[in-house]
Amino acid sequence: MMSLFLSMAAFALAASITPGPVNLVALSAGAHHGLRASLRHVSGATAGFTLLLLLTGFGLHELLLRWPGLTRLIQWAGVASLLFMAYKLARDNGELRTDNPGSGPSFLYGATMQWLNPKAWLAAVPIRAESGSKPTGR
Repeated sequence: MMSLFLSMAAFALAASITPGPVNLVALSAGAHHGLRASLRHVSGATAGFTLLLLLTGFGLHELLLRWPGLTRLIQWAGVASLLFMAYKLARDNGELRTDNPGSGPSFLYGATMQWLNPKAWLAAVPIRAESGSKPTGR
């Protein structure tokens, strides 16, 4: 039982610190807008992932298996989100502006990003390996 907890903790650590869209936006928010804006975004991402994990545990995964179109919609929304961030990154000149700092990403933006984050879905959706069938979910 202890080895299961250790392996889950190692996975959670690796998944949370590897670069992904949520971590990159948090880094950018901290650099451009300060700690408060970054914490607002990270708190939203944490709440969004927690809600995703809870709803998956309560049957969202089964709903997605029954309605593959909804799964496809979420996949395309994730692709659009990544392309939008890539576009914003490509257009950015790399300078930190201090004249008009703005407010940075919101709590809701962080939560929404987790729902469009492929790594979050891989962590939240269970894999079932039944005899004679292919695993589902990943």
